[in-house]
Amino acid sequence: MRRLARIREKRTRIILGLMSGTSADGVDVALAQIYGRGLTTRTQLLSFATYPFQQEMRKRILKLFSARAQEICEMNFVLGEFMAECALKLLCQVGLSPQQVDLIGSHGQTVYHISGQAGRKNSTLQIGEGAIIAARTGVITVCDFRPADIAVGGTGAPLVPYADFILFRKKGRVRALLNLGGVANVTIVPEKLEEVIAFDTGPGNMILDGLIRIKGRGKKKWDQAGQVAAKGRVDRELFGQLMNHPYFSRKPPKSTGRETFGEAFVRDLWNRARQMPFEDLMATATYLTAASIHRSFQQFIFPHFMVDEIFVSGGGRHNQTLMNFMEGLFQPIPVQPLNNLGIDGDAKEALAFALLADATIQGVPANVPKATGAKRPAVLGKIIL
Repeated sequence: MRRLARIREKRTRIILGLMSGTSADGVDVALAQIYGRGLTTRTQLLSFATYPFQQEMRKRILKLFSARAQEICEMNFVLGEFMAECALKLLCQVGLSPQQVDLIGSHGQTVYHISGQAGRKNSTLQIGEGAIIAARTGVITVCDFRPADIAVGGTGAPLVPYADFILFRKKGRVRALLNLGGVANVTIVPEKLEEVIAFDTGPGNMILDGLIRIKGRGKKKWDQAGQVAAKGRVDRELFGQLMNHPYFSRKPPKSTGRETFGEAFVRDLWNRARQMPFEDLMATATYLTAASIHRSFQQFIFPHFMVDEIFVSGGGRHNQTLMNFMEGLFQPIPVQPLNNLGIDGDAKEALAFALLADATIQGVPANVPKATGAKRPAVLGKIIL
Protein backbone atom coordinates (compact mmCIF):
# COMPACT_ATOMS: atom_id res chain seq x y z
CA MET A 1 0.00 0.00 0.00
CA ARG A 2 2.97 2.30 0.61
CA ARG A 3 3.95 1.68 -2.99
CA LEU A 4 0.52 2.85 -4.14
CA ALA A 5 0.79 5.96 -2.00
CA ARG A 6 4.19 6.81 -3.50
CA ILE A 7 2.85 6.45 -7.04
CA ARG A 8 -0.13 8.63 -6.23
CA GLU A 9 2.07 11.44 -4.99
CA LYS A 10 4.53 11.44 -7.89
CA ARG A 11 4.44 14.53 -10.10
CA THR A 12 4.76 12.36 -13.21
CA ARG A 13 3.85 8.72 -13.68
CA ILE A 14 4.94 6.24 -16.35
CA ILE A 15 1.97 4.04 -17.26
CA LEU A 16 1.32 1.30 -19.81
CA GLY A 17 -2.14 0.97 -21.33
CA LEU A 18 -3.25 -2.36 -22.83
CA MET A 19 -6.24 -2.75 -25.13
CA SER A 20 -7.76 -5.54 -27.22
CA GLY A 21 -10.88 -4.50 -29.09
CA THR A 22 -13.90 -6.25 -30.56
CA SER A 23 -12.05 -6.85 -33.83
CA ALA A 24 -9.59 -9.07 -31.90
CA ASP A 25 -6.68 -8.15 -34.18
CA GLY A 26 -4.12 -8.05 -31.38
CA VAL A 27 -3.05 -6.18 -28.26
CA ASP A 28 -2.39 -2.44 -28.47
CA VAL A 29 0.23 -1.23 -25.98
CA ALA A 30 0.69 2.48 -25.25
CA LEU A 31 3.44 3.84 -23.02
CA ALA A 32 2.56 7.22 -21.57
CA GLN A 33 4.00 9.83 -19.24
CA ILE A 34 1.20 11.40 -17.21
CA TYR A 35 1.32 14.69 -15.31
CA GLY A 36 -1.12 16.39 -12.94
CA ARG A 37 -4.39 15.13 -11.51
CA GLY A 38 -8.09 15.12 -12.30
CA LEU A 39 -9.20 17.50 -15.05
CA THR A 40 -5.76 19.13 -15.10
CA THR A 41 -4.12 15.84 -16.13
CA ARG A 42 -1.82 16.03 -19.15
CA THR A 43 -0.23 13.19 -21.02
CA GLN A 44 2.56 12.45 -23.46
CA LEU A 45 2.53 9.31 -25.60
CA LEU A 46 6.05 7.90 -25.42
CA SER A 47 5.67 4.78 -27.53
CA PHE A 48 3.03 2.57 -29.11
CA ALA A 49 2.90 -0.86 -30.72
CA THR A 50 0.35 -3.47 -31.74
CA TYR A 51 1.17 -7.15 -31.26
CA PRO A 52 -1.09 -9.25 -33.53
CA PHE A 53 -2.72 -12.44 -32.36
CA GLN A 54 -1.64 -15.58 -34.16
CA GLN A 55 -4.43 -16.96 -36.36
CA GLU A 56 -5.32 -19.79 -33.99
CA MET A 57 -5.47 -17.45 -30.99
CA ARG A 58 -7.71 -15.05 -32.90
CA LYS A 59 -10.06 -17.88 -33.86
CA ARG A 60 -10.37 -18.89 -30.21
CA ILE A 61 -11.11 -15.29 -29.17
CA LEU A 62 -13.80 -14.82 -31.82
CA LYS A 63 -15.48 -18.04 -30.70
CA LEU A 64 -15.62 -16.97 -27.04
CA PHE A 65 -19.01 -15.34 -27.59
CA SER A 66 -20.62 -18.78 -27.63
CA ALA A 67 -17.89 -20.84 -25.92
CA ARG A 68 -18.25 -23.22 -22.98
CA ALA A 69 -17.24 -22.05 -19.51
CA GLN A 70 -14.11 -24.22 -19.61
CA GLU A 71 -12.80 -22.43 -22.72
CA ILE A 72 -13.55 -18.96 -21.33
CA CYS A 73 -11.87 -19.90 -18.06
CA GLU A 74 -8.68 -21.07 -19.77
CA MET A 75 -8.57 -18.18 -22.24
CA ASN A 76 -8.71 -15.71 -19.36
CA PHE A 77 -5.26 -16.93 -18.32
CA VAL A 78 -3.93 -17.51 -21.84
CA LEU A 79 -4.72 -13.91 -22.74
CA GLY A 80 -3.28 -12.66 -19.45
CA GLU A 81 0.03 -14.34 -20.35
CA PHE A 82 -0.03 -12.85 -23.85
CA MET A 83 -0.82 -9.36 -22.60
CA ALA A 84 2.01 -9.54 -20.09
CA GLU A 85 4.38 -10.62 -22.89
CA CYS A 86 3.25 -7.66 -25.00
CA ALA A 87 3.86 -5.21 -22.16
CA LEU A 88 7.35 -6.58 -21.54
CA LYS A 89 8.13 -6.61 -25.28
CA LEU A 90 7.36 -2.91 -25.67
CA LEU A 91 9.42 -2.02 -22.60
CA CYS A 92 12.35 -3.98 -24.04
CA GLN A 93 11.99 -2.15 -27.36
CA VAL A 94 12.16 1.29 -25.71
CA GLY A 95 14.89 0.31 -23.23
CA LEU A 96 12.88 0.58 -20.02
CA SER A 97 12.77 -1.95 -17.20
CA PRO A 98 9.48 -2.88 -15.52
CA GLN A 99 10.81 -1.22 -12.35
CA GLN A 100 10.63 2.12 -14.18
CA VAL A 101 6.90 1.71 -14.86
CA ASP A 102 4.42 2.83 -12.21
CA LEU A 103 1.22 1.18 -13.42
CA ILE A 104 -0.40 -0.95 -16.10
CA GLY A 105 -4.00 -0.26 -17.11
CA SER A 106 -5.57 -3.17 -18.99
CA HIS A 107 -8.98 -3.19 -20.62
CA GLY A 108 -8.72 -6.90 -21.43
CA GLN A 109 -10.81 -8.64 -24.08
CA THR A 110 -14.58 -8.36 -24.00
CA VAL A 111 -16.33 -11.73 -24.12
CA TYR A 112 -19.92 -10.55 -23.64
CA HIS A 113 -21.65 -7.28 -22.85
CA ILE A 114 -25.34 -6.95 -21.97
CA SER A 115 -26.64 -3.39 -22.10
CA GLY A 116 -30.19 -2.08 -22.11
CA GLN A 117 -31.80 -5.40 -23.11
CA ALA A 118 -35.37 -5.85 -21.94
CA GLY A 119 -35.60 -8.42 -19.17
CA ARG A 120 -31.81 -8.74 -18.86
CA LYS A 121 -29.53 -7.28 -16.21
CA ASN A 122 -26.77 -4.99 -17.42
CA SER A 123 -23.60 -7.04 -17.12
CA THR A 124 -20.22 -7.51 -18.74
CA LEU A 125 -17.23 -9.84 -18.95
CA GLN A 126 -13.68 -8.92 -19.92
CA ILE A 127 -10.86 -11.46 -19.72
CA GLY A 128 -7.06 -11.33 -19.78
CA GLU A 129 -6.29 -12.07 -16.15
CA GLY A 130 -4.84 -9.01 -14.42
CA ALA A 131 -3.17 -11.11 -11.71
CA ILE A 132 -1.09 -12.79 -14.42
CA ILE A 133 -0.10 -9.41 -15.90
CA ALA A 134 0.94 -8.10 -12.47
CA ALA A 135 2.85 -11.28 -11.59
CA ARG A 136 4.76 -11.54 -14.88
CA THR A 137 5.68 -7.86 -15.09
CA GLY A 138 6.01 -7.00 -11.41
CA VAL A 139 3.97 -3.84 -12.11
CA ILE A 140 0.79 -2.87 -10.22
CA THR A 141 -2.06 -3.56 -12.63
CA VAL A 142 -5.48 -1.90 -12.82
CA CYS A 143 -8.08 -3.84 -14.81
CA ASP A 144 -11.78 -4.71 -15.14
CA PHE A 145 -13.00 -1.11 -15.41
CA ARG A 146 -16.60 -1.63 -16.54
CA PRO A 147 -18.25 -3.33 -13.49
CA ALA A 148 -17.91 -0.31 -11.18
CA ASP A 149 -20.04 1.76 -13.53
CA ILE A 150 -22.66 -0.99 -13.83
CA ALA A 151 -22.73 -1.25 -10.03
CA VAL A 152 -24.00 2.35 -9.82
CA GLY A 153 -26.67 1.90 -12.48
CA GLY A 154 -24.68 2.41 -15.68
CA THR A 155 -24.21 0.24 -18.74
CA GLY A 156 -20.43 -0.05 -18.26
CA ALA A 157 -19.75 1.64 -21.58
CA PRO A 158 -18.44 3.71 -23.16
CA LEU A 159 -15.41 4.24 -20.91
CA VAL A 160 -13.21 6.34 -23.20
CA PRO A 161 -15.13 9.68 -22.88
CA TYR A 162 -13.23 10.70 -19.73
CA ALA A 163 -9.93 10.28 -21.56
CA ASP A 164 -11.30 11.99 -24.68
CA PHE A 165 -12.21 15.01 -22.57
CA ILE A 166 -8.82 15.12 -20.84
CA LEU A 167 -6.90 14.75 -24.10
CA PHE A 168 -8.87 16.69 -26.68
CA ARG A 169 -11.04 19.45 -25.26
CA LYS A 170 -10.37 22.90 -26.73
CA LYS A 171 -11.78 26.21 -25.64
CA GLY A 172 -14.39 27.56 -28.03
CA ARG A 173 -14.68 24.31 -30.02
CA VAL A 174 -16.98 21.30 -29.99
CA ARG A 175 -15.09 18.24 -31.17
CA ALA A 176 -16.41 14.80 -32.05
CA LEU A 177 -14.00 11.94 -31.33
CA LEU A 178 -15.11 9.00 -33.44
CA ASN A 179 -13.47 5.62 -32.95
CA LEU A 180 -13.93 3.07 -35.73
CA GLY A 181 -13.03 -0.25 -34.15
CA GLY A 182 -15.17 -3.36 -34.42
CA VAL A 183 -17.88 -1.14 -32.96
CA ALA A 184 -18.13 2.58 -33.78
CA ASN A 185 -18.34 4.90 -30.80
CA VAL A 186 -18.39 8.67 -30.53
CA THR A 187 -17.58 11.20 -27.81
CA ILE A 188 -18.73 14.79 -28.15
CA VAL A 189 -16.23 16.98 -26.32
CA PRO A 190 -17.48 20.46 -25.39
CA GLU A 191 -15.80 22.67 -22.79
CA LYS A 192 -17.45 21.08 -19.73
CA LEU A 193 -17.22 17.43 -18.68
CA GLU A 194 -20.83 17.30 -17.50
CA GLU A 195 -21.98 18.18 -21.04
CA VAL A 196 -20.12 15.30 -22.72
CA ILE A 197 -22.25 13.00 -24.89
CA ALA A 198 -20.90 9.54 -25.76
CA PHE A 199 -22.33 6.25 -27.00
CA ASP A 200 -21.84 3.39 -29.45
CA THR A 201 -23.39 4.32 -32.79
CA GLY A 202 -23.43 0.70 -34.01
CA PRO A 203 -21.10 -1.43 -36.14
CA GLY A 204 -17.69 -0.15 -37.15
CA ASN A 205 -15.54 -2.75 -38.86
CA MET A 206 -17.27 -5.76 -37.30
CA ILE A 207 -19.68 -6.58 -40.13
CA LEU A 208 -17.10 -5.79 -42.84
CA ASP A 209 -14.47 -8.02 -41.26
CA GLY A 210 -17.00 -10.82 -40.78
CA LEU A 211 -18.05 -10.77 -44.43
CA ILE A 212 -14.42 -10.81 -45.59
CA ARG A 213 -13.69 -13.80 -43.32
CA ILE A 214 -16.61 -15.75 -44.78
CA LYS A 215 -15.72 -14.91 -48.37
CA GLY A 216 -12.02 -15.69 -47.89
CA ARG A 217 -12.68 -18.69 -45.63
CA GLY A 218 -10.69 -17.10 -42.83
CA LYS A 219 -7.63 -16.30 -44.95
CA LYS A 220 -8.31 -12.54 -45.05
CA LYS A 221 -9.01 -10.42 -41.96
CA TRP A 222 -10.34 -7.18 -43.46
CA ASP A 223 -11.05 -5.21 -46.63
CA GLN A 224 -7.63 -3.59 -47.13
CA ALA A 225 -8.18 0.18 -47.55
CA GLY A 226 -11.79 -0.55 -48.56
CA GLN A 227 -10.67 -1.77 -51.97
CA VAL A 228 -13.39 -4.43 -52.33
CA ALA A 229 -16.17 -2.03 -51.32
CA ALA A 230 -14.82 0.61 -53.72
CA LYS A 231 -15.57 -1.71 -56.66
CA GLY A 232 -19.21 -2.19 -55.68
CA ARG A 233 -22.45 -0.22 -55.59
CA VAL A 234 -24.71 0.32 -52.59
CA ASP A 235 -27.85 -1.79 -52.85
CA ARG A 236 -30.49 0.68 -51.64
CA GLU A 237 -33.12 -1.95 -50.86
CA LEU A 238 -30.81 -4.00 -48.65
CA PHE A 239 -29.41 -0.85 -47.09
CA GLY A 240 -32.90 0.33 -46.17
CA GLN A 241 -33.67 -3.01 -44.54
CA LEU A 242 -30.44 -2.93 -42.51
CA MET A 243 -31.05 0.62 -41.31
CA ASN A 244 -34.32 -0.54 -39.75
CA HIS A 245 -32.36 -2.40 -37.06
CA PRO A 246 -33.81 -1.30 -33.69
CA TYR A 247 -30.42 -0.44 -32.21
CA PHE A 248 -30.05 2.59 -34.47
CA SER A 249 -33.20 4.25 -33.13
CA ARG A 250 -32.48 3.53 -29.44
CA LYS A 251 -31.71 6.65 -27.47
CA PRO A 252 -28.39 6.98 -25.59
CA PRO A 253 -27.01 5.94 -23.20
CA LYS A 254 -26.39 2.78 -25.19
CA SER A 255 -23.60 0.41 -26.09
CA THR A 256 -23.32 -2.65 -28.28
CA GLY A 257 -20.96 -5.38 -29.48
CA ARG A 258 -20.77 -8.87 -30.93
CA GLU A 259 -23.94 -9.90 -29.17
CA THR A 260 -25.82 -7.59 -31.61
CA PHE A 261 -23.68 -7.20 -34.75
CA GLY A 262 -21.43 -10.25 -34.51
CA GLU A 263 -21.35 -13.63 -36.18
CA ALA A 264 -25.11 -14.29 -36.13
CA PHE A 265 -25.84 -10.92 -37.77
CA VAL A 266 -23.12 -11.42 -40.38
CA ARG A 267 -24.26 -14.96 -41.24
CA ASP A 268 -27.84 -13.78 -41.65
CA LEU A 269 -26.71 -10.92 -43.91
CA TRP A 270 -24.54 -13.29 -45.96
CA ASN A 271 -27.46 -15.66 -46.52
CA ARG A 272 -29.87 -12.85 -47.41
CA ALA A 273 -27.47 -11.40 -49.99
CA ARG A 274 -26.20 -14.69 -51.41
CA GLN A 275 -27.19 -13.73 -54.98
CA MET A 276 -25.65 -10.26 -54.78
CA PRO A 277 -22.16 -9.51 -56.18
CA PHE A 278 -19.78 -9.55 -53.21
CA GLU A 279 -18.43 -6.10 -54.07
CA ASP A 280 -21.98 -4.69 -53.82
CA LEU A 281 -22.52 -6.41 -50.49
CA MET A 282 -19.30 -4.90 -49.12
CA ALA A 283 -20.20 -1.45 -50.47
CA THR A 284 -23.63 -1.71 -48.83
CA ALA A 285 -22.22 -2.87 -45.48
CA THR A 286 -19.56 -0.13 -45.56
CA TYR A 287 -22.19 2.50 -46.28
CA LEU A 288 -24.28 1.10 -43.42
CA THR A 289 -21.47 1.89 -40.99
CA ALA A 290 -21.10 5.45 -42.33
CA ALA A 291 -24.84 6.14 -42.55
CA SER A 292 -25.63 4.73 -39.10
CA ILE A 293 -22.98 7.02 -37.63
CA HIS A 294 -24.41 10.01 -39.51
CA ARG A 295 -27.96 9.20 -38.40
CA SER A 296 -26.76 9.02 -34.80
CA PHE A 297 -25.42 12.55 -35.13
CA GLN A 298 -28.68 13.76 -36.68
CA GLN A 299 -30.85 12.18 -34.00
CA PHE A 300 -28.83 12.52 -30.81
CA ILE A 301 -26.04 15.09 -31.27
CA PHE A 302 -26.97 17.87 -33.71
CA PRO A 303 -30.08 18.84 -31.70
CA HIS A 304 -27.74 19.75 -28.80
CA PHE A 305 -24.41 20.78 -30.35
CA MET A 306 -22.99 22.41 -33.43
CA VAL A 307 -19.99 20.17 -34.08
CA ASP A 308 -16.95 21.99 -35.42
CA GLU A 309 -14.81 19.02 -36.43
CA ILE A 310 -14.72 15.22 -36.36
CA PHE A 311 -11.52 13.30 -35.60
CA VAL A 312 -11.38 9.60 -36.45
CA SER A 313 -9.30 6.94 -34.71
CA GLY A 314 -9.20 3.14 -34.87
CA GLY A 315 -8.61 0.70 -37.69
CA GLY A 316 -11.60 1.95 -39.72
CA ARG A 317 -9.84 5.18 -40.55
CA HIS A 318 -7.56 3.17 -42.87
CA ASN A 319 -10.64 2.14 -44.91
CA GLN A 320 -10.65 4.85 -47.56
CA THR A 321 -14.07 3.88 -48.93
CA LEU A 322 -15.59 4.22 -45.46
CA MET A 323 -13.84 7.56 -44.94
CA ASN A 324 -15.07 8.81 -48.32
CA PHE A 325 -18.65 7.90 -47.39
CA MET A 326 -18.24 9.70 -44.07
CA GLU A 327 -16.83 12.86 -45.66
CA GLY A 328 -19.71 12.97 -48.13
CA LEU A 329 -22.38 12.52 -45.47
CA PHE A 330 -20.95 15.05 -42.99
CA GLN A 331 -19.88 17.85 -45.28
CA PRO A 332 -19.20 20.70 -44.61
CA ILE A 333 -18.02 19.42 -41.18
CA PRO A 334 -14.41 18.28 -41.68
CA VAL A 335 -13.75 14.58 -41.05
CA GLN A 336 -10.06 13.95 -40.45
CA PRO A 337 -7.71 11.41 -38.86
CA LEU A 338 -6.91 11.85 -35.18
CA ASN A 339 -3.23 11.93 -36.16
CA ASN A 340 -3.83 15.57 -37.16
CA LEU A 341 -3.98 16.34 -33.42
CA GLY A 342 -0.59 14.71 -32.86
CA ILE A 343 -1.73 11.36 -31.43
CA ASP A 344 -1.57 8.10 -33.37
CA GLY A 345 -5.18 7.16 -34.10
CA ASP A 346 -4.40 3.49 -33.47
CA ALA A 347 -3.02 4.30 -30.01
CA LYS A 348 -5.91 6.32 -28.58
CA GLU A 349 -7.84 3.58 -26.77
CA ALA A 350 -4.74 1.98 -25.22
CA LEU A 351 -3.67 5.46 -24.12
CA ALA A 352 -7.14 5.96 -22.63
CA PHE A 353 -6.69 2.94 -20.36
CA ALA A 354 -3.38 4.30 -19.14
CA LEU A 355 -5.28 7.45 -18.16
CA LEU A 356 -8.09 5.44 -16.56
CA ALA A 357 -5.58 3.46 -14.47
CA ASP A 358 -4.04 6.73 -13.28
CA ALA A 359 -7.49 8.06 -12.35
CA THR A 360 -8.14 4.89 -10.32
CA ILE A 361 -4.98 5.32 -8.28
CA GLN A 362 -5.78 9.00 -7.76
CA GLY A 363 -9.29 8.11 -6.54
CA VAL A 364 -10.82 10.16 -9.37
CA PRO A 365 -14.19 9.02 -10.80
CA ALA A 366 -13.62 8.31 -14.50
CA ASN A 367 -17.05 7.25 -15.71
CA VAL A 368 -19.21 9.90 -17.37
CA PRO A 369 -22.74 9.27 -16.00
CA LYS A 370 -24.41 11.11 -18.87
CA ALA A 371 -22.70 8.70 -21.27
CA THR A 372 -23.18 5.43 -19.37
CA GLY A 373 -26.47 6.13 -17.61
CA ALA A 374 -24.91 5.69 -14.18
CA LYS A 375 -26.66 7.29 -11.21
CA ARG A 376 -23.43 8.85 -9.98
CA PRO A 377 -19.71 9.12 -10.71
CA ALA A 378 -17.60 6.11 -9.75
CA VAL A 379 -13.93 5.26 -9.37
CA LEU A 380 -13.34 2.48 -11.88
CA GLY A 381 -11.13 -0.60 -11.97
CA LYS A 382 -9.66 -3.26 -9.70
CA ILE A 383 -6.12 -2.84 -8.38
CA ILE A 384 -3.84 -5.87 -8.36
CA LEU A 385 -0.66 -5.43 -6.33
